[in-house]
Amino acid sequence: MSRNTHPTLLVSVLVSLLAIPAAGQQKTYWRDTDPAGQSPRADPTGWTDLAGGNTGQVSIGAGKSIYFGAMNNEVDAKKVLTLSMNWLGGNGGNKSKFSKPTATGYRNGQPVAGYISSGWNKNNVKASWDPCPAWEYITLTNFTNTAQTVQIHAQVSPTKCQDVTTSDSGAAGDTHDTLEISDAACGVIGEMMGPLRITGLEIYPEHQPINEAVSPFFSAEPHTGDWNTEFSFVDPHGTPRPEGGARFWTDGVGLQVEDLHALSVTMLDSADTRYTLFAWDEQLGRWHDYVIDLRVLPWYEDFEIYAADELLHGASGWRGWDDDPAFDAPVTETNARSSPYALEIGGDADLVRVFEGADSGAWSFEVWQYIPSDFQSGGGGQFAGSYFILLNTYADGAPHEDDHWSVQMQFDSTDGMCKVFHGEGTDTIAVPYETDRWAKIQVEVDLDDDWTRVYYDNDLVTEYAWTGGVLGDGAGALDIAAVDLFGQGSTVLLYDDLKLVPFEVPCRADFNRDGEVNTLDVLAFLNAWTAGESSADINDDGSVNTLDVLAFLNLWVAGC
Repeated sequence: MSRNTHPTLLVSVLVSLLAIPAAGQQKTYWRDTDPAGQSPRADPTGWTDLAGGNTGQVSIGAGKSIYFGAMNNEVDAKKVLTLSMNWLGGNGGNKSKFSKPTATGYRNGQPVAGYISSGWNKNNVKASWDPCPAWEYITLTNFTNTAQTVQIHAQVSPTKCQDVTTSDSGAAGDTHDTLEISDAACGVIGEMMGPLRITGLEIYPEHQPINEAVSPFFSAEPHTGDWNTEFSFVDPHGTPRPEGGARFWTDGVGLQVEDLHALSVTMLDSADTRYTLFAWDEQLGRWHDYVIDLRVLPWYEDFEIYAADELLHGASGWRGWDDDPAFDAPVTETNARSSPYALEIGGDADLVRVFEGADSGAWSFEVWQYIPSDFQSGGGGQFAGSYFILLNTYADGAPHEDDHWSVQMQFDSTDGMCKVFHGEGTDTIAVPYETDRWAKIQVEVDLDDDWTRVYYDNDLVTEYAWTGGVLGDGAGALDIAAVDLFGQGSTVLLYDDLKLVPFEVPCRADFNRDGEVNTLDVLAFLNAWTAGESSADINDDGSVNTLDVLAFLNLWVAGC
């Protein structure tokens, strides 16, 4: 993507942290000559106290720089040192002449990655650190053509979200970087991974284009009040880096790290649901861009952000069928696969979670289910039971047609069977369901090939055309629109650890999916072909016959 040059009128804030000084001191110092790495902590010679102790005003000449250092002994892992710089004016106080600043950090007199700057709204910019044991001073440069007056204020305040955590990207030497997206309660709701040595990141909301110069910094500047963010950094071992371990929040953020291995982002009160992340790969010398869609993918739900017995209608994209709270369902702490909570589905519960944007590519939907041994089906007759459903089309209050259902699994206590619809009318493939333990339901959806595979407890049950719907005679959409958990008057069963994530369609020649194409795949295919299993329908013509043998052998010879 294109990167604009810096505007003519630019204020650059070069930010770095100060080592913790002696007890009792909380002052801000300034100077107008380059300190060349000499902080007021190390040597106060040449530094001047602000008149107000920790608050004061200075004038910055056109094209000149002012340097600030703050002494503070109260900063620890649970508090943040914030330096606020408020532009009081110049040239008639026309603050609109300034664009969002950029910044770089300094430590021990040397430029380093790890800058944190925030809150720029033409009037005020804040820089916050947590903790700050090793940094030196701040450099504030006026690139306008008139003198400007700035007010500086240093203060200490608690961090907002102490429970934000980062995830280790793997064993030592693992270069896979992880981005976790969390909600306001610090629960992770999204994750992105990639084999990049990331040296700079940038994120912005979909509704706001980039209209400023971009250096390799992570920056975020949505409309005022749209969101706040918190970030933290760890090395491959999960240990905070010296320039990383910081947590901060604001309306606009920038940072740079030399080697980012993990990043957690907490979005607070966000009016946006779709963001674009740009990662600068220094080794390749180019930007990589990803779309982070909080409405869609990757989507994770482990119910940890809720309270015990909390109803989910209206929370994090969940709603009762047709947006009716009468079909709500609660989380429970009585039993969970991942502590502390799971979701109860029983009685009138008919809970829907809608997705947007999953309309191409290949996706894997996973959910873990717990059926108590005393489970009793609701409803009656052929369709008695509790249901797990994936829909290719869904809208609150809109007509719901048969071909909107692409996956339907029926759990019926009358015979203890999990009955999977498979595109053959009301006919189902039945397998015994598991009780008193967690069992995984997995659905692989290849929207590019219009195909889906349904697994129960790690075994493939069936596969068929996604758009054909569960009855097989429909014309559904190439879209994963929603998941529906329907109790139909049954007693309670539990769901936990749901996720919808992209997956790579396996090579069909690797029939046993062991990562290699060899004679074992031929034997596995012939066993499936002899049994007439749908997985042996290699040419996808709806029949298992000798044409599939020829098709498979051609694929096997070609390899993956």
